[in-house]
Amino acid sequence: MKKLNVRFALFVLVAVASVAAPLGIIWKYENTLRHGALYKFRTRPVDPYDAFRGRYVTLSYADNVLEKPKSDGALRDDILYVRLKRDEEGFAVPVAASRKPVSGDDVVTVTNVWHRGADQWRFNYPFNRYYLPEDIAPEAEKLYAAANSRGRNAGAQKMPAYVTVRVRNGVGVIEELYIDGKPVREAVRAELEKRKKEQDGK
Repeated sequence: MKKLNVRFALFVLVAVASVAAPLGIIWKYENTLRHGALYKFRTRPVDPYDAFRGRYVTLSYADNVLEKPKSDGALRDDILYVRLKRDEEGFAVPVAASRKPVSGDDVVTVTNVWHRGADQWRFNYPFNRYYLPEDIAPEAEKLYAAANSRGRNAGAQKMPAYVTVRVRNGVGVIEELYIDGKPVREAVRAELEKRKKEQDGK
């Protein structure tokens, strides 16, 4: 009888843990969306181009390079805590990194750090997917690719495609993808309406 009670107790503990872990992750992201600081991130074309896989856009970011810390030569492939600031155009840029956990509404956790020359590191932001409903995904793909192509020569003054991200204590959660200053769903609707008017006018 005692063995049955112990097994049942273990089963209950495992079940509770299995439910608690996903709920904890959901709470962390929802809390970040509600209370995190808002940052704009410049995007760039994905190379090689394979932006759409199913129902999400694969995002690549322009500002993902930091000066290599002279006192630490073992950062490659490590997890880093990157502190952000807003530049003159209001976009997020990295300014410092630490291997020790750092808190604050200007800190994101990044991975896949690798060398870029002798004195710089390049890294990947973890928020690199933007999910969309299947009915607008193909059109959004075209608009996003076209906007990033224009962005190659636009410079920092005018970014055709960017994302807004909520940041809180190392967590970054995408809030919206913008194309030509419009939320992507609105940009898709505008493009479809434009085409319909052009077709009706023929």
